[in-house]
Amino acid sequence: MEIVLVRHGETDWNLSGRLMGQKDIPLNNKGREQAKILRNKLANMSFDCCYSSPLSRAKETAEIICKGKCNIICDDNLKERFGGELEGIIINNWGDYEGNRTTETDEEILERARYFLKILENTNNHRVLVVSHNGLLKNLRYCILGEKGKLDYGAGNLAYCDYEIYEIKKKLSR
Repeated sequence: MEIVLVRHGETDWNLSGRLMGQKDIPLNNKGREQAKILRNKLANMSFDCCYSSPLSRAKETAEIICKGKCNIICDDNLKERFGGELEGIIINNWGDYEGNRTTETDEEILERARYFLKILENTNNHRVLVVSHNGLLKNLRYCILGEKGKLDYGAGNLAYCDYEIYEIKKKLSR
């Protein structure tokens, strides 16, 4: 199975450096244009289906890319990491934040990525488009690559509306 991982387009919160987490922040005009450009780049690819985070920035990106060519299935496992009270703060100010830092743990988001990939294993899809968020995509990449992967939240970011393609030839063991 071939999996095409896509990060959603830009939002106004991305521009201002705010942590979004699971806040439902929509694409801005540039994000919509980025999705249209990616649709053109992927025009020669057909997808059996598209899985998307239900958050509007990812779902709208998926809708623009697919433009009615395949079904879009929203899956809560593809949401970004829950950031609790950190959602909405300017990222440069994390050290100054005095509030509750209860967020989804690294293991919890990794478990969601594993669970989603197990769902994919039980389908007959040949090529799947997955539109999600930076943190979740890093976890998917790690699960797909196994020991070759590196789970580093500070590096390896996909640009907005950028993509990576992975081939899965056997059942995932992670």
